Amino acid sequence: MHFYFETTKLCLTVLLPIILYWIHWRWRHRRMLELAALVPGPPALPILGNALFFMAKSEEQLDKLARLSETYGQYVKFWLGPELNIYVKNPTDVKNLLTSNKVNQKGPVYEFMTAFIGRGILTGGPSWRLYRKIATPTYNKKSVKIFNAVFNAEAKELTNILSSKEPTKTFDVYYDVLNCTTQCVCQTLMGLSKEDSKNIKYLHEVITKTQSMYSLIFTKMTRWWLHIPFIYWLTGNKAKERYFIRLVDEMTSDILQKRRNALQHETVSEDVQGVVDRFISHGLSDEEIKLETFCLFTTSQEASAKIASAVLLFLAHLPEWQEKVYKEILEVIGQDENVSEEQLKKLQYLDMVYKEVLRYMSIAALIQRTVEEEVTIDDGKITLPVGTSLVIPIHDLHRDPRYWEDPYKVKPERFLPENVKSRDPNAFVPFSLGPMDCLGRVYATTLIKTLVVKVIRRVHLEADGRLEDLKLQVAISVKYVDGYNLRARKRRPFNAYT
Repeated sequence: MHFYFETTKLCLTVLLPIILYWIHWRWRHRRMLELAALVPGPPALPILGNALFFMAKSEEQLDKLARLSETYGQYVKFWLGPELNIYVKNPTDVKNLLTSNKVNQKGPVYEFMTAFIGRGILTGGPSWRLYRKIATPTYNKKSVKIFNAVFNAEAKELTNILSSKEPTKTFDVYYDVLNCTTQCVCQTLMGLSKEDSKNIKYLHEVITKTQSMYSLIFTKMTRWWLHIPFIYWLTGNKAKERYFIRLVDEMTSDILQKRRNALQHETVSEDVQGVVDRFISHGLSDEEIKLETFCLFTTSQEASAKIASAVLLFLAHLPEWQEKVYKEILEVIGQDENVSEEQLKKLQYLDMVYKEVLRYMSIAALIQRTVEEEVTIDDGKITLPVGTSLVIPIHDLHRDPRYWEDPYKVKPERFLPENVKSRDPNAFVPFSLGPMDCLGRVYATTLIKTLVVKVIRRVHLEADGRLEDLKLQVAISVKYVDGYNLRARKRRPFNAYT
């Protein structure tokens, strides 16, 4: 009997504070709960919410999100612990929300990235507007036009590498492309000379381990128990995080030091100033500069490499489209050594393939924002309460059969002018919208298309199987599980324009 009473006492001691906290939390968030009840969604467990639903391999996450939409429609609520998430896939609401000043802060999921890139342009925070304002001139059209010389030079080196490959051997083109985009970013956005770009401390380690770093961040995002510091440490993940942070810090410290040394002996024109120089001139601290430097570095070279590799892979799998793109290049550009931005704008077939890549495998699968003021959606039927995490499923929106015929098939022709006119323009938002949209859309588009033109003009690409059978996964960004595998064969001499 004594044991029974002691056990009961212990249970009450543990459970009573939890029950009281739960009652207090529900009272304090009664408005949120009242509005959330009007949004469809899967049943949630106490405390955990729907966190168990998202406990899956990274290649399964995209399918899970798609199933939510198929089951509940364009508006879905789910709980991650006490955090209310509302998933919105209606194109009109997507546009209105992303351009609203009531939803103008990044969501809590970005907190998992701050150890590597701080609270800045990508993750939000008190200084993101200032950092973005400082960096923006480096990404504008005038600067990109000047950077085009670097894009052409590095793309030519990539072309030489690919044209020398064994034509019968299949390889993952991503790593060759990654080295190219990395050099382009170092010599433009980072403001480094080519010599300095090839001698950055730990550069090779950082670019080859970026995917592992992304996987670590994504694993922590989707495993609720890893949010507990002791368990995160016990599982060895904290040690991995420290290792990655040390590599990044060493690399960005070296970039910063190289630019400080160079600025003592040279004056850089405003039009070609890299982001590091701009951050230095505006008096940011070394820590601020290093965090923002890595943020802009990795979102520029890594994302561009994935998209460019996917364009090459699509062309390898779609020989009729590769031929269209190749002939168009010869007609528009011919044998010109360098590719200009004006010429790129005339390449309509290439643009269609590029956009289909962005649709089929959106580089950012999801966008999350925090609702700072109540805002209505669905023609006034739903009100998003303050504190809600708004989730915009870009990848799923780009595969919604209401806006895309045969959405799971690769069809560049869906971007023919007549097809574009018949589709809701807000159903395609590859670079997001509003004040927090992608800073580097012009930069990345020019870099990627220049690279592809230089390669296709001299190299014929081939691949086996169907694109639709290749598995995708999300680990921060969307990529192919098994890489970007193709074969490269040098074109015949009379077609080998460089």
